[in-house]
Amino acid sequence: MKLSRSQFLSSAILLCWLLGIAPAYAQQVATPATSPSALTDQQLAISVHNPFEDFVKVPIESDTGFRLGRAHKVGDAVNIEPLLPFSLNADWDLMARPSLTVAYAPTPHEQSGLEDLQTSFFLTPHKESTWIWGAGPIFQFPTASSSELGTGRWSAGPTAALVYSEGPWLNAILTDQLMSFAGNRERGSVNQTYIEPMLSYNFVSGWYADVDPQMTYDWTADTANAWTIPMGADVGKAFNIGAQSLSLQLGAYDLLKRPDGAPQWIMRASITFLFPAGH
Repeated sequence: MKLSRSQFLSSAILLCWLLGIAPAYAQQVATPATSPSALTDQQLAISVHNPFEDFVKVPIESDTGFRLGRAHKVGDAVNIEPLLPFSLNADWDLMARPSLTVAYAPTPHEQSGLEDLQTSFFLTPHKESTWIWGAGPIFQFPTASSSELGTGRWSAGPTAALVYSEGPWLNAILTDQLMSFAGNRERGSVNQTYIEPMLSYNFVSGWYADVDPQMTYDWTADTANAWTIPMGADVGKAFNIGAQSLSLQLGAYDLLKRPDGAPQWIMRASITFLFPAGH
């Protein structure tokens, strides 16, 4: 399915907003520094995984799904999810995480376009410690360019995360619950639980390995199609190029449990732009 002119413009505006707001925000809040980053390569690697990092991050991830449908086709989705931290006072920070996905689905009808936009907010203590927590609301907006790529519903719910950071380890669990409250009722209800456990080990050189399965449970589906459970691993490296800090990551995940029509396995590739100047 091709995008109409209005849908293409809407997608382009949202994409430009997410690509532009984070670097612009980073430039406004960053303090000039004599080096590209005040952090070591290992600290940069740890910051890639931390959902409550106190500087701007812009991850761009491509998820390529293989063996989709009966014809075993290949689909792809590109997600942009910047982290925007705001200091409320000496004790509390607010983390904003808008999430935009553009997808290509080859089955059941070939189409490409924008999926529903999500935005999460986390209130988290400013004080650093081994254990870090945050909680707040998550919202999902019916911005999809076609009915097959979105829910057609306005949804919201709670989200929370707990992080353990000690030495080279950064481990966490993030979860949210989305429930529909408005929109096209003929499309059915949204009632979905998201669970993302993260386990990462980060080397002094900036190389890291992690396990980061993104699991969902759809309460509106039958039991056989409710769970999506991937299992696999990623490897990556954080480093500096000139004045820019970034990381590159590659991984593969097999879907142990999946609904009908989902890929049998996925390959994930991502680049994360980091803005820790003056950290």
